[in-house]
Amino acid sequence: MRRLITFAMTAALTVLGMLADTQSELNVHLKAYNTRFAAQQYLPAAQSMAEAAAVCNEAHNYEGSFRLLSNFDRALSGAGVSADSLPAVRYTIEKARYDTYRHFHSHANALKSLTKMGQYARKAGSKEIDSDMLFNEAQYYYSVGQDAKGDICISRLIKEFDNSNDYEAADKAYQAIIDRAVKSGDAKIVGHTYQNYMHWTDSIEAATADTQLAKVKKAYAAAQQTIEEKDGTIAARTGWIVTFAVLFGIAVAGLVIGAILYLRILAKNRRLKKAVQAADAQSAAKSAILHNMSAQMGPTLERLDQSDPAVRNLRGYVARIGELSDVENSNPDIKDSLQEVNLDTFCETIAAEVRPKLKPHVIITLSGTKSYARINPDEVRKILTHLLENAAKHTPEGGKITLTYKKRGAKINQFIVSDSGPGVSEEERATLFTAFSSQSDLAEGDRLGLPICALRAEKINGTLELDPAVSSGASFILTIHNP
Repeated sequence: MRRLITFAMTAALTVLGMLADTQSELNVHLKAYNTRFAAQQYLPAAQSMAEAAAVCNEAHNYEGSFRLLSNFDRALSGAGVSADSLPAVRYTIEKARYDTYRHFHSHANALKSLTKMGQYARKAGSKEIDSDMLFNEAQYYYSVGQDAKGDICISRLIKEFDNSNDYEAADKAYQAIIDRAVKSGDAKIVGHTYQNYMHWTDSIEAATADTQLAKVKKAYAAAQQTIEEKDGTIAARTGWIVTFAVLFGIAVAGLVIGAILYLRILAKNRRLKKAVQAADAQSAAKSAILHNMSAQMGPTLERLDQSDPAVRNLRGYVARIGELSDVENSNPDIKDSLQEVNLDTFCETIAAEVRPKLKPHVIITLSGTKSYARINPDEVRKILTHLLENAAKHTPEGGKITLTYKKRGAKINQFIVSDSGPGVSEEERATLFTAFSSQSDLAEGDRLGLPICALRAEKINGTLELDPAVSSGASFILTIHNP
């Protein structure tokens, strides 16, 4: 039995090791940022901070990403750098913020960041930034279904090459756009850009063919004139031979050029298909790793002594990992899942389920719930239930737990769960919503509940955070943005 337990724990630690690699990569970027900022190299520092934020996004730690970017803004202000100066630096940080919003599909906030990026790009006056701006605009428009606007942005990227008839440069520009889209895993931009590229290639081939035909006609006219001038002479017949030789050479050259272009298109098509397939396979493998681990460990745990507390803790941990995988792979329809809910009944039902778990003389109080709201009741219930159970676990005898509802706007709902427990230490706050952020004894909890709740909040276009202003006890804020 000890061997089986060791095997199961080894599998779990393997996953933790993968996440440790992410933390190591993040530390490298932050170290580079500190060095560059201290040397007043603000643009390289901004690039290092953007890379650190990207690592957080890959780990779905969006709160960490926003915190890093906000710290950079404050650091610039502290260094006396005004908001209107260094537009290239501001553009780099705002682009990182836009990427974070795009990762968890917050289109409205992504559009706001995109607008700011456009303002900084115009002030920077850099051709490279202008090109990057057009690519990000195209990426946004394709993601929200505005394909026509996305196509316009892509067309503007290569228009300057077409205007100068620099077909080779335009061809390289198309390849660069497609390669960049493949690396970012944006299959939609790959598809649209490749389709436009094929149309463009056809038009260039037609234009090239017309040009060559005009040359042939001109050569033929010259040959005719020579024949008329030298009619009946050996020179005239020689002119015919030369003319036909020229025509034949041009025809052969045209065939060779056409064959080369055709082969290049076929080769590019094969490379693009392989790149798209590789990107899809990588995404699927990343999404399935946690779920596969949970499924593979299940049969092993079934053969262990179920009365052993360590086995029970490990079974619960594996179940949590499976839940984390399921939530991560889910894509709920935010609009269709909304229901008009009587908050007083809804919140009282959740509180009633938690009351049996309270310590003696602990009470749960509802505040501001005598109203209605449009929410996803299933997901909100799961989040609030866990927050209340967590509060019940940490609130001592005679303590108090409060569930509060606040309307923050026409489409913003906010739930706050506060308790009079010991609160959350400063060391724990930074990684409170990050899965596998630290090693812990499973007997004391798996530390996956809050990361799962935060991920559920993201899936319904919301956020879950710990109120930093509360020093006595703990206060968790669930904010939901309706479409």
